[in-house]
Amino acid sequence: MNRTQGFGFARGLLITLLVLASGCATNTITGRSQLMLMSEEAAIQGAVSAYSSMIGQLSKKNQVEVASPRVTRVREITNRLIAEAVRFRPDSAGWAWEVQVIDEPKVVNAFCMAGGKMGIYTGFWEKLKATDDEIANVMGHEIGHALASHTREKMSMAMTVGVSTALLSVLASSRNTADYQRTQNTMALAAALAITLPNSREAETEADQIGIELAARAGFDPRAAVTLWQKMAKEGDTPAEFFSTHPAPENRMQRLQLLVAKVDPLYQAARSGKTAGPLPDFLGMAANERPLGGVSRDEYAARVAAEAQVMTFVAEEFERFRKGEAVFSCTTDCMFSYGYQRGSWKTMHDKGQWRELAVGVVKVGYFNDFSYFMLGEAATGLGFKEVAKIYYARALEARKAGRTCAGAFNTCGDFPMDERIAAALGSATAGEAAAQSENINKNK
Repeated sequence: MNRTQGFGFARGLLITLLVLASGCATNTITGRSQLMLMSEEAAIQGAVSAYSSMIGQLSKKNQVEVASPRVTRVREITNRLIAEAVRFRPDSAGWAWEVQVIDEPKVVNAFCMAGGKMGIYTGFWEKLKATDDEIANVMGHEIGHALASHTREKMSMAMTVGVSTALLSVLASSRNTADYQRTQNTMALAAALAITLPNSREAETEADQIGIELAARAGFDPRAAVTLWQKMAKEGDTPAEFFSTHPAPENRMQRLQLLVAKVDPLYQAARSGKTAGPLPDFLGMAANERPLGGVSRDEYAARVAAEAQVMTFVAEEFERFRKGEAVFSCTTDCMFSYGYQRGSWKTMHDKGQWRELAVGVVKVGYFNDFSYFMLGEAATGLGFKEVAKIYYARALEARKAGRTCAGAFNTCGDFPMDERIAAALGSATAGEAAAQSENINKNK
């Protein structure tokens, strides 16, 4: 390798590393940092293209089951699961959800791509004699992958292996028609490849936890998740194809048993009708259409987004927040996480994603006035007025201790912190907040 080639290689490597570093994002449901080299819009677009091609080819072979009692039941089960999914990702109400039953009796497999494109193979019934509760748990698991952006994550992984050169062109999208078409084809390739790539152990654990909770909340027995895996494990010499993309660690059923205990109260509440209510048709109507006597997808999403409910992943952090018990002391160790996350906090604030904002701030735990102010804003948005006062007061305490976002690097953004704090705590605090801000600005 000559000097010029070496320089070019080093520059390419540096660019690649910068792209990878800038492509990390924190999942609002699980709190895990994920590699995300493409936007969700691009991932969904690629998934739609790959799904359309796949289902089209299967339809030509008469392998897509239509107008059968089984299809009707799968749609009913899936619609209930989607309604629970929307509680925790209200934006998913706008996805073009679709589910198809694929007539391959020897195949035990299922999937849910980015944007809610789903498929389940008839082997679940023909080989495993799966019950409705078991079908709900497997489809909940697959929806869990989509909610946690696992397809997008695997598509991003595909960008780093095998098809990286073509996919990286997406990051510098061209208006040229030929380049655009190549980009579309590449996205579809990445989406198709993402289905065949095995999930990571972390992704499987997340999908297990999300899926079993969605099923329980929708009124399906979470114990069926265990019996389903027991049936698949007994496949012997012809293991379920599900295992090729869903690795099955030896302790998986033990973990599922522990999850059953966590979510069983949700299942019991659903069975008692305490969580019942009219559900939109996520599989057959547009987002703003309202069924007779029911609610539209948009109306439902707006209602459940305002509920103070979070998944068991982050229940501990959320409970600390809602009780006013989130107290921060971390500084140096949390500095980079704070610097990385505060931009997403502002985005969540702008979108009114109060639950996600509260959990995100608590997970980072950075000690300054901006962190506490954000918790105050989240509490206000959720209607926890007294709790909001606690966090606004802690923001002032942090400022008195010199822990302020208005320091040398000024990470406060354009939030009217003083006015918001004064409005919550009373006019007596207004002068204090303004004076502190003035002193901080003078000392810069």
